Amino acid sequence: MIRAGLIKAHFFALTGLVCLIVSLMLAPAAMAQEQPPDIAAKAAVMINASNGQVIYSKNPDMQLPMASTTKMMTALLIIEDGHNVNDPVTCSQRCADIGESSIYLKAGETLTVEQMLYGLLLPSGNDCAIALAEYDAGSVEAFVNKMNQRAAQLGLTNTHYVTPHGLDEPGHYTSAADIAKLGAVLMTHQKIREIVKHSVYSIPGYGQPDGRTLINTNHLLDKYPFIDGIKTGYTDSAQECIVISAEDHGNEFIMSYLGGPTLAQRDQDVINVLNYGFSAYSDRTVITAGKQYASVDIPYSRGSKLPLVSAAGLVRHIYTKDSVQQRLVLPDKPTLPIRKGDKVGLVEAYDGNTLMGSTYLLAAQDVPAPGFADKISYYLTSIVHVLGMASVWLLNGGFRGALAS
Repeated sequence: MIRAGLIKAHFFALTGLVCLIVSLMLAPAAMAQEQPPDIAAKAAVMINASNGQVIYSKNPDMQLPMASTTKMMTALLIIEDGHNVNDPVTCSQRCADIGESSIYLKAGETLTVEQMLYGLLLPSGNDCAIALAEYDAGSVEAFVNKMNQRAAQLGLTNTHYVTPHGLDEPGHYTSAADIAKLGAVLMTHQKIREIVKHSVYSIPGYGQPDGRTLINTNHLLDKYPFIDGIKTGYTDSAQECIVISAEDHGNEFIMSYLGGPTLAQRDQDVINVLNYGFSAYSDRTVITAGKQYASVDIPYSRGSKLPLVSAAGLVRHIYTKDSVQQRLVLPDKPTLPIRKGDKVGLVEAYDGNTLMGSTYLLAAQDVPAPGFADKISYYLTSIVHVLGMASVWLLNGGFRGALAS
């Protein structure tokens, strides 16, 4: 919107707009105030969800069992396949017999897609995973094939699925880097965000007048308001696993944690890594108010330039190791007259290729429209300048050199 308004301003020559990229590198702010924490997990990764920037990493590509964090891919396929959330899903005998973590569906029982997703993601229902897989693909085996195809499309090169629920099976594995990336993709879907933020949710229960009360296995939701998802997991082989979504100063972070020894240790490690990641970001002034960022040639005034200063400052909460680029958008030839304070350009702040914001560049002084005499004087001085340059060229042997060649 800001650029559109600028183009419409009276002082812009539409055909003369050019973008001048100025690499004005801001010095990085102070580094994070602590060293990366030492954690007990076999592997962990923390990324900025918006750009995939890795903030913390331990054994990011190690292939490990993932337990019920598997259900993140199950949920992603159901959402991406565009099913109506009110469609009925019926539990088969295979669904009812799966056991372990479940919501105790009965063969023949029917819930909606949305209710099954709540049962899948909150109490980690293996029965819901089987029911959704059969509903979506016709069979568990066909659905698992789709899971692996989607993993390949997402570039999850250290991930392979054997089940839609995550019970221990040979060849069923992921990596901390892969599942953090999957978490970022999953949380782009609003329906998933709505589900995983719930600590408790109620759905109908077979023969139960009061329904089923679903308790989210992610108890960190209740302890830390900055955490809003996503999925826990545990098996004897995988040990403690969790993928966390957390928000700080408008930044969303995804953290994966695989192979923790105990629940208490997992919780402490997760908070330590999140705090470390949050400390790696700070408020930085990326555009300074009132600073001269550019100047433009004044028409019909040889050698004279119009200083341009920023109308306002811009502060962003960004990674301390990043360098910010500022880019200028200026008119090729400003239209006169210009009054002090008129908008003559833009200064934009970029983090890599991501635009963080922009502000107008204002004229620092008045520049009146040139009169007839001013234009005649400009053209005469231009002629004199050209003649002077030619004289210097001749005196330096340019003419003789040209003849000799």
